[in-house]
Formats: sequence, structure tokens, C-alpha cells
Amino acid sequence: ALAKEREARQRPAAAAATTSPPLPDSWRAKPAPSSRGAMPSLSGAHRSILLARMFGVGLHLLSPLFWMLGFGRLALLLLLGGVGFARGGGALVHGAVPPMLRETERPPSKEEMDAAAGAGLYCVAGVRNFGPNLASEWAMALESLAFVCTYGKKNCLTNEMYRGELSLGKIAGLVWGKLREGVVAAETAATPVKLRPAVQRLRSAQWAFGFRNEHAHRTGEVHPLVV
Repeated sequence: ALAKEREARQRPAAAAATTSPPLPDSWRAKPAPSSRGAMPSLSGAHRSILLARMFGVGLHLLSPLFWMLGFGRLALLLLLGGVGFARGGGALVHGAVPPMLRETERPPSKEEMDAAAGAGLYCVAGVRNFGPNLASEWAMALESLAFVCTYGKKNCLTNEMYRGELSLGKIAGLVWGKLREGVVAAETAATPVKLRPAVQRLRSAQWAFGFRNEHAHRTGEVHPLVV
């Protein structure tokens, strides 16, 4: 009986020893510490700031090209100019671009410029996380290039441009196709309707003459039309 009574007294003491004391309220109110600070985001940034970063990326793409051609000083100048443009060129770009490329008439404020300078690749923290930030800068540059090529998402290329993922080849292909289409349309519009069949026959004759001329030079045959 005495052993059972002694065992019953020791159980609450053992349970109290294994239970950890509660944390103070001041400790509970603090968030969990983070090993890395959160990087500011450029999503939703002023359009002129995004255009300035696009020009910065473009200057950096040109820099190694000039370096390989032997223009080292110019390459270094382009490199530094790209960094300056990306970090603080938003206000300059806003005043230089045509109105169609401005989403708002309000230029970027100093606070917006400072926030953009501390985000993305063009800051010390961004260089430490180089890979993801480089991919992010390239994606933003492509989006800004598409914005420029579509005149601020207002021309006939807009729907096709923003259908699916953006790439440099896609943007170049759509712009080149539209330029070729515009040249052909301009030539057709400049030719009077009555003369268009005659122009087509003349082009066919020119093609046939050129083919005969080339065939005569290859075979050595003499043709009356070959001079």
C-alpha cells in the first residue's frame, strides 16, 4: 500500500517535468525569422519603367557584340549605360516615347523609381539570385517589346501577338510579315486598276527573259533576245 501511494505521488511530478513551459506572449507575436529578405516585385510597375528596363537589356545584348569587334570602351559604355537606364531611366523614357506608348500621362514618381531600382536583376540582391532574375528581366523585356510593336496594344497585331507565349522569334516574325504585307499592298494600291494586268504580263515577260538568258549562258546557245 505504501509503494502504491508513493508511485501515485511521483506520476504528477514526472508529467510536469516532461511538459515544456508555455512561450511568452512577446515571442508568440513575432513572425518566424526568414533567412532571406523578400525581393520587391516589378509586376504592375509604371510602363515607362518597364520600357527603360527593356532598353537596358537591349544595351547589354549589344555590349558583348562590340566587345568581340574590338570596341572595348564602347562595350563598357553600353554596359554601364544599360545599368543606368534600367535603374533610373523611367522618367527619361516617359518624356521621349510617343503618346501611344504611354499607359498614363503621369510620369513615374521618385518613389516608384526607387522601388524599381531595388527590384529585379539590377541591384545587389538581384545579382545574388542571378538566374531567376535574369529570366524575369528577359520576360519583361519581351513583353515591353511586344507592347512597342503593337503601338501600345492598339494595332492589328495585338491579338496574334498576345496569343500564347511571347518569344523573340514570334515578335520578329509577326512584325516582318506585316511589313512585307504593307509593302505589297502599297505597290498594288499605287498601280492603277487598268494597268494591273499589263504590269503582271510585263513581270511574267521579265521573268521568262531572265530564265532564257540564264539558260543560254549555261548551255552556250545563241538566242535572239540574249545580248
